[in-house]
Amino acid sequence: MTKKDHIRNIYQMTMSKALGRILHTDDIQEAFSDVLHDVLDYFKAGRVAIMSTDNKNPDLQYCVFEVMAEGVTSSMTGREERFPKHRWWYDKLERGECVVVEDVEAMNWEDPSARELLESLGNRSHLGVPIMRYKNISGFLAIDILDRPYRWSEEDILWIRDIANLMMLWRRLQRKREDVATERNKLHKVLTDMPIGLCLYDTDGAIIFANDKALAMFGVKTLDEARQFNVFKSKLLSEEDKRRIREEEMVDAMFEYEYGILPFMQKNNMGEDRMVINIMARYSKIYDSDGVHKLYLAAYIDKTHELNNSMKIKELDEILSMTADFAQLGYARINVMTNTGYATRQWYKNNNMDINNGELGISDFPQQLHPDDFEASREYRDAARLGLGKTFNQRLRVKRDKEGKEWDWLQVYSVVTRYEPQNDCVEISTITQNINQQVELEQKLIDAKNKAEEADKLKSAFLANMSHEIRTPLNAIVGFSQLLCQNGWEESERSEMMRRVEENNELLLQIISDILDLAKLEAGTLTFTPRDMDVNEACKSVASAIEMRVKEGVEVKLDCQSEGCHIVCDPNRLKQVLLNFATNASKFTDRGSITIGYFLPKRGRIRLFVEDTGIGIAPEKKAAVFERFVKLNSFAQGTGLGLQISKEIVSKMKGEIGVESELGKGSTFWFEIPME
Repeated sequence: MTKKDHIRNIYQMTMSKALGRILHTDDIQEAFSDVLHDVLDYFKAGRVAIMSTDNKNPDLQYCVFEVMAEGVTSSMTGREERFPKHRWWYDKLERGECVVVEDVEAMNWEDPSARELLESLGNRSHLGVPIMRYKNISGFLAIDILDRPYRWSEEDILWIRDIANLMMLWRRLQRKREDVATERNKLHKVLTDMPIGLCLYDTDGAIIFANDKALAMFGVKTLDEARQFNVFKSKLLSEEDKRRIREEEMVDAMFEYEYGILPFMQKNNMGEDRMVINIMARYSKIYDSDGVHKLYLAAYIDKTHELNNSMKIKELDEILSMTADFAQLGYARINVMTNTGYATRQWYKNNNMDINNGELGISDFPQQLHPDDFEASREYRDAARLGLGKTFNQRLRVKRDKEGKEWDWLQVYSVVTRYEPQNDCVEISTITQNINQQVELEQKLIDAKNKAEEADKLKSAFLANMSHEIRTPLNAIVGFSQLLCQNGWEESERSEMMRRVEENNELLLQIISDILDLAKLEAGTLTFTPRDMDVNEACKSVASAIEMRVKEGVEVKLDCQSEGCHIVCDPNRLKQVLLNFATNASKFTDRGSITIGYFLPKRGRIRLFVEDTGIGIAPEKKAAVFERFVKLNSFAQGTGLGLQISKEIVSKMKGEIGVESELGKGSTFWFEIPME
């Protein structure tokens, strides 16, 4: 037998033994000891240890487990429990490389301190293999040979790598076992405290468990007193019911029970003067993870005083469903050579495959996968057949509906547990878990982060814009005010300076008003006082206000549908929106006209608009004009808040707002509100 064959035999024996431990022992220390002693004996090493990174301090490490040959001292002798990582080791490990030292004395050392460390431990040869945890290095498995140099072969390194990865899988499975034990305790508590009677019977019909509700319902004080009862010998059920309970998955039955008489002493015929209660029962078969029938679960409800039987049947169904949902994980064992195997019901449920209709089985699982994930699953199965792929840990998507329009996310853990290709058997064990909520939460966090970053950018731009917009009128007010205090100005010049001061006063007040209105809208304190108002007068008022702001050669027009139009609305807020539209129009219209008006598109609705012949808006920018802090022309005066405030005001008035525009031909801003 060649050395390679010998290593392969040792490898298969150790891995089979290790995987057997995963399935059959809860003592991870004992399992680690067995595997590491196999490694120690094979290499005739002095020490084999598992080192791990300290989660609280990534610069430190500690020894998780260590085995030593007789007479060899621990590598931890003289060290603190947590001690600093050696950078030379971890630089290699974090690159996914192994630390291979065949002869401390003959090796050309890049870092002399690494040699000093090995010599201080009495090492002549050393192998360090990284332990992976979700693509990150969590530590390493170390083999120290003290008495001789050793030439590490590729087979040696591959074997030890698989052992290291198995250790990490082991620890994860141990945590899963602990979680399962917790769920079992929860299930036991639910069974005990359930507000309906629950009993467990073995396959022969003997009672082995009854909760307090069941004991009280049947007038039995203790479980020992009820142990004489056997469901298949009971006179409470008909022979047909007993046959169905043995043969069918779930059976419903109704029977009368004489309260005060123990279950095993009941008779078929009840006396008229006896207290009789009507009980509805549901008997269900319970299987172990291998699909073997182990128990019967019986749920009992006292229906004597119930008027609505259908309501109680539904309640029983919900409770039984809740009991079944305590199984969080689906498990399957699949022979990838023949695409056959078996699985728990939860595995089918996780994959959205109905075990009862017989249409889909284990061989149909790949059909459930998303096209983008099918290839990853196929590659793992191909690698498993060749003995290359040992483990698989990935998120996959499975069909939520037959058409494949919606998908559920699964976390899938798989490991090769039996490799006998010569016998046409390569078996993988698979654990699945539905992680839809986790994936949705991750996406929400990403979206929230992106929105927060975008809001931060907008806020910064807004603050910079506000600083500029407020400083501009203030500079003008201060400058012209200083000039007015000087003598020697002609009256026309003084009047022009006063006009400039007045214009910038109005601009500054408008900026402050916009900021205050936005703050009130955010806080929900912006007041609205609806009353009867004349829309024509409002349009004329806005037109008069804007005539002083338009550029020379621009005409302000009115387009009112009738001579008198009255609606119920807050006139100040309506004019505020119209004035925002008209002010924007005056900034971007150099010639032509600005038209202010309204019309009635349908009964009970009025649409007000401001139409201009200005520069217009590019199609890709129209959707953004009503967003906060948006300015399509950064050189134009304004805060970028007017249209956002207008949008909020119209929304408060239960209306709609919009814009129609063509680049170079003008724009029409409009809003439509109820007339009352």
